[in-house]
Amino acid sequence: MGPNQAPLFPIRIFKISFYHSVFFYLFFLLFNTSFTIMGVDVGDFLKQYLGAFFGVYLSTTVKVFSVSLFLHTTLFTLVHLIFSFLNKQKISWYVLVGSVLGIEFLALSESMIRFPQIYGEFFFFRYPSFAPLLYFLTDHIPPILPSMVLILALGILFGLLFRQTYLYKTKESFFAILHVLVLGFLHIHGLYFFGLVYFAFILWQGKRYQNVHIKTYGLGFVFLLFLYLIPSIWTSISSLRYSKQLGKPPIYILSADSLRYDKIGFQINGSSITPNIDLFKRDAFQFHDHHTTIPRTFPSWTDTLTGKYAMDHKVRDMFPSPEEKQRIGSSSFPTIQQFLNKIGYENYAIGSFAADIFPRANFGFDSVFAPNFNARIMTVQRTAETQIMVLPFLVGSWFSGGMYLEELDGLSTWGDGKRLINRFRSLVKEKKDSPYTITYFSSVIHFPYTPSYPYYKRYTNSNYYGKYKYLKFVDPTDANLPNQEEISQIRSLFDSAVYAFDQEFGEMIGYLKDQGIYEDAIIILTADHGEALYEDIHGQGHGEHLRGESVTHVPFMIKFPNSSKFQEATESEREFFGITSSVDLVPTFLDYFKIPYPSEYPGKSLLGVLKEKDWKEDRFVYAETGIWFSDVGNHFFQKQRIPYPNILSLHQVVPEEDYQIMITDPIYRETIAFSKHRSIQNSNYKLIYIPTREGVKFELYDRKKDPLNQTNLYPNHPMAAKMKDVLYKTVVKWESASVAGEYLIPSSLSDINENL
Repeated sequence: MGPNQAPLFPIRIFKISFYHSVFFYLFFLLFNTSFTIMGVDVGDFLKQYLGAFFGVYLSTTVKVFSVSLFLHTTLFTLVHLIFSFLNKQKISWYVLVGSVLGIEFLALSESMIRFPQIYGEFFFFRYPSFAPLLYFLTDHIPPILPSMVLILALGILFGLLFRQTYLYKTKESFFAILHVLVLGFLHIHGLYFFGLVYFAFILWQGKRYQNVHIKTYGLGFVFLLFLYLIPSIWTSISSLRYSKQLGKPPIYILSADSLRYDKIGFQINGSSITPNIDLFKRDAFQFHDHHTTIPRTFPSWTDTLTGKYAMDHKVRDMFPSPEEKQRIGSSSFPTIQQFLNKIGYENYAIGSFAADIFPRANFGFDSVFAPNFNARIMTVQRTAETQIMVLPFLVGSWFSGGMYLEELDGLSTWGDGKRLINRFRSLVKEKKDSPYTITYFSSVIHFPYTPSYPYYKRYTNSNYYGKYKYLKFVDPTDANLPNQEEISQIRSLFDSAVYAFDQEFGEMIGYLKDQGIYEDAIIILTADHGEALYEDIHGQGHGEHLRGESVTHVPFMIKFPNSSKFQEATESEREFFGITSSVDLVPTFLDYFKIPYPSEYPGKSLLGVLKEKDWKEDRFVYAETGIWFSDVGNHFFQKQRIPYPNILSLHQVVPEEDYQIMITDPIYRETIAFSKHRSIQNSNYKLIYIPTREGVKFELYDRKKDPLNQTNLYPNHPMAAKMKDVLYKTVVKWESASVAGEYLIPSSLSDINENL
């Protein structure tokens, strides 16, 4: 390449890239758009939303197209560089396009093998005739194969680049080195806007790079290398600010959405699906009969972190109103994180799509590394998902990308735990063993059960080729029972997801041990709720009913610092079989750190029963259902419940709350609260309260003899009257409810707000 050669990035390349981007963007927007989200048709909702907030939709569309344009332009300029170094002066447009499409196909193949769930809607809902291609790739091609081809292509580029520089030492070659390094840096950090500005700048400059002194290129090279190293340098420098403080160990709340208690140590083919958790159990206190207060993520975590019932703080579903969510973290409902912050702790949350609850309310975290959820973000996700050729670059399966659109962190089909583990390690490295907490919340076990490669193959049937091969969405309108082969596949997907989380858990524990932090830390393992997997008539999912052991019974383990007096117990002394509740965590922390209780709590400190096997008294714990998303279906709970409209009719987009999706109508909110099924249970029995239009129905079950809750013992069992009395007293006390006949009448939200 001599000094008189044409610019390395001529306007012609940008034009080809622009036309290519526009064509494929519109093509996939027209032929790959769906209004189905997790089995629910949201077409009418989106039409209403787009009509009211068309400007928001337009801006998100421009955002997604800008990313696509930067990625395609990057590929075209790299391909053009390779041909330029091979002394090919003017390459035909179709050769350039063919080369870029080849790279995109390789990236797409690798991405589909790693994350077939992301492409599930394309292959199973819109174009099922193409599903055999996905089957072939996942069955026969390891992801390393297309990756190696891509690495080889980059190797050729860098080899030619350095050869050119070594042989000729021209300004063109130095510029090309900087050009590739700049594009790599922008790609790694997802800086597509700066990338487009950069392309515009070099188009404007043309051949003026020849006027830059070679030493200046050398300085630019050093500066770029420094930029590449900044994250690790900053972490090392920042860590110098932190030091260990006596009596304030680092705290890790490690959790997974939908992790059932009975899956811990569950055996398949003679091996446990949770080998890392099994090892951790040896060091931890295990509470075998632990229950969540409400089997839905937002209210469950709110109960856990405030120590108060949902009927008290009023966050009772996934879509709280502004008035309700503002109660979290208020003086009446402080969180664990706020208590710990007052004694010197910093608090962090890390999570994937189900952790979108943490940015939506004031839980007291100093920083939240988790996706948000609102109508604007949902629009970005749906738009980006249509661009199937760009998705591999957006989800990071192509050379460390994945930071272009932070909205994609909220994809329910992206079950890759590596990105969460990297954030966890970075925080631990920076904070060391200073006073801080990390609440880690994995969503890989939440439906649609999306462990990445190779975990989705762990327990599933390799010969199964149905719509549940890679994932299982929940359709709240569909009460049809899958056949036995399908049920087996769905359960195997769930077990594979549990194994994937166990691997995440093992990596975190292993890293804490490598850093010398494990022995001095408080580590908690738990879950927000469980999951029904077609046991009896219970269906699939969580939050709709309280029957059986699968939806409220979750694992709960605590490992104290080795220097703590509590950790002196033997392994056999660390098993507690009495019933416990998620609202016990706050009193336990307050007790451990000797923080005065600001008010009365419904839970109990667990420190007093360490080394015990059971409570001395007969303890009862409370739970209630979540919101019913659909008002149709032949499910048993649909036949029992008081009906109200489906979720698409209940909620609205609130621009003032960052376009969050909320249920704001007070009549609907009170109807939802009034209609909830409620339960009280002890170690042996469970009573379920079911309000219907025909009156209140009660179901009483023997938990040990009848774990599936098939035989109703109410009203003739001796425990019936006592448990009913306990349930009513609990609700009247914590909800300020009144009783009309046998109906529990919730206090109105407006009345309670006056007391804040």
